[in-house]
Amino acid sequence: MAKIVFGMAVPHSGMLGQAPEDWLINGERDRNNPELWFQNRTWTYPELEAHRGAAFEKYLTMEERTARAKRCRAALDEMAAAYRRANVDVAIILGKDQKEIFTDHSPSIAIYSGKEVHNGPPQRAVYAPDHHVTHPCHPELATYLINRFQREDFDLTDLFAWPDNVWMKPLPEYPVVPHAYSFVYHQIMGDNPPPHVPVIMNCFYPPTQPSMSRCIEFGRVLRDAITEWPEDVRVGIFASGGLSHFVNDEEFDHRIMKMLAAYDYEGLAAVDDRSYQSGTSEIKLYVSVMKALEETRAQMTVVDYVPCWRTAAGTGEGMGFMYWNAAD
Repeated sequence: MAKIVFGMAVPHSGMLGQAPEDWLINGERDRNNPELWFQNRTWTYPELEAHRGAAFEKYLTMEERTARAKRCRAALDEMAAAYRRANVDVAIILGKDQKEIFTDHSPSIAIYSGKEVHNGPPQRAVYAPDHHVTHPCHPELATYLINRFQREDFDLTDLFAWPDNVWMKPLPEYPVVPHAYSFVYHQIMGDNPPPHVPVIMNCFYPPTQPSMSRCIEFGRVLRDAITEWPEDVRVGIFASGGLSHFVNDEEFDHRIMKMLAAYDYEGLAAVDDRSYQSGTSEIKLYVSVMKALEETRAQMTVVDYVPCWRTAAGTGEGMGFMYWNAAD
């Protein structure tokens, strides 16, 4: 029978591939964003600045940015090393689409059942190598999971083939996967992922976002399905995204990480759903991984938590690097 041996939650921010000299460029995007989610509501940047003042100006120095970028790089290296030590045979990768491939519709949960995925240029260097690569998927496991989730009252989308990724300019001849998956392939798996199943959960866009309770239930069904899979394989489950962004909230992030470490599903589900919006919604993927790992009794290892700032009003991304290593 298949055995779940490893879980990971890793950010996939473009800032992780930028020189710290360039972090503040992203602040212009934040200043022009009319819907910055923070404390259960949206703010314009002027409103956020009026509320928070310039409290985060001290984190914008070149020295601070360089130190935080160095910590992020070290954390990613350790996360990749933890993945290699786990020696998984098969992976499940939970991510989301940010209107990269789903531009005219928004499925709540989709499972890719095709044979392969593509990565490479013109995807940015933080997400892909400098040449086209093709990675193997696991259509048999994907079909098995779809059938199992259907029996458990989940209505899923079966994605047969990747649509073109419209973020890619110019559009390549091959369909580049969304950045949530590219990042894991490139930064964690060294452009050599095992056979795997990409799961696409619509964290970002109302009204088809699965609730936190639904994501917890998704993790339970995923756990049961994998442990009943008749193949003798070691399975790793990966969540790509999170923590708070595009407005950093360190207090919120620490509260979430404490609940993740304690397998506190009631606490996570009790958080106002307005806190799980925009990029912060990717925390829901973490919880699916956590639920799938619970019965292994794995303890969460926090490699680092690094809030990375790009404006004085506190926009940026909270980078949480954590994994669960199940005892053999």
